[in-house]
Amino acid sequence: MTRKPMKVMKPMRIAGLAVAGTLVLGAVGWAATEALTTRSAPVHALCLPDLSRDEYVPAAMSRLAYATVEETVGYEPDTDGGTGGIQRVRLRVLRPLKGEGPADVILGQGVGRDAQGRYTSHDPLYPVLRPGHTYVVGYTPDPAYGDGYTRYAKEEPDSALVRWTNHVARGLVGPADPACAEGA
Repeated sequence: MTRKPMKVMKPMRIAGLAVAGTLVLGAVGWAATEALTTRSAPVHALCLPDLSRDEYVPAAMSRLAYATVEETVGYEPDTDGGTGGIQRVRLRVLRPLKGEGPADVILGQGVGRDAQGRYTSHDPLYPVLRPGHTYVVGYTPDPAYGDGYTRYAKEEPDSALVRWTNHVARGLVGPADPACAEGA
């Protein structure tokens, strides 16, 4: 009986089959994990307080002030290559509404940038802070951003101070988002 010579697989073909096998096993593993994992609720990365009404804002802020933006003092672009970054502004606090802070603060604010390089925001509850304008500003102290970072801003005239003082005194908390229930 004569034996036929055995074919030897070439190294490139072995490597290709190994890669293909790894991809198939990975896909099967992912599909099995997805099929066997039961999720009772959607996964949330961040649940934020309801700031849709002015009267909810004070309860959600550690600091709230009526302030004029004096100047833009810096800008740091996103490190991930996005079109936005952190704008830093210096504000003169005309009247503290909640919490204690200095008379002048430097706050960071996340902003986008349009094609002309102007700072932008698509959130009506978070307008870009502009020099010469006066706002009610909610912020959290954080030295990484100067004195803190902006969490809320609304351009307001002096006549709004009584209304905002009443909101602070009432301390009304906005309704909880049901999707943010504990364990969700």
